[in-house]
Amino acid sequence: MLNTFDDTVSAINRWQLAQQHLDEPKYRDDLLKYLRKEMNSTASYTYMPKEKISVRKEDGRRLCDIAVGLNAVGIEMKKDLKGKREVDTLTGQLVGYKSQYSDLIVVLVGKTDEEAFEYLKLQISAIKDNSYTAQQRIKIIRKDKNTEQDDGDIWRGFKPPVFRPPKMKL
Repeated sequence: MLNTFDDTVSAINRWQLAQQHLDEPKYRDDLLKYLRKEMNSTASYTYMPKEKISVRKEDGRRLCDIAVGLNAVGIEMKKDLKGKREVDTLTGQLVGYKSQYSDLIVVLVGKTDEEAFEYLKLQISAIKDNSYTAQQRIKIIRKDKNTEQDDGDIWRGFKPPVFRPPKMKL
């Protein structure tokens, strides 16, 4: 069974930034390329290919950066989210997108200010409480420097030493 929103969220969570970019369109193009490949690959546990999913770049005032699928999950990317004004602008964009997309995903890249992130969560919560958008899902995924450095998992990357018994002379 196909669940475009959950599959898209999973794919974005697996997306590894190869490098930091100077501008948002390069992040968008990088994610777009990754999603086109990832969303249309054959599942490893089956011999049947997955249903082909459209992943396209959107252009226009009332459109997200990327749309996925027929019912269109909208993906809006934001680089270096710094303050209340930028969050207010993003919130206004999301309200405008609600009639264009079944669900929305906000992907934060670059460097995100923690206060701006907390304010964004509050604003999105207010959008979700709106009765018109109660069925619409909105997810924030952080791929910014603040979360790429350390998520508190001290064992990540740890490789235990290999025990090799001493060679014995016969």
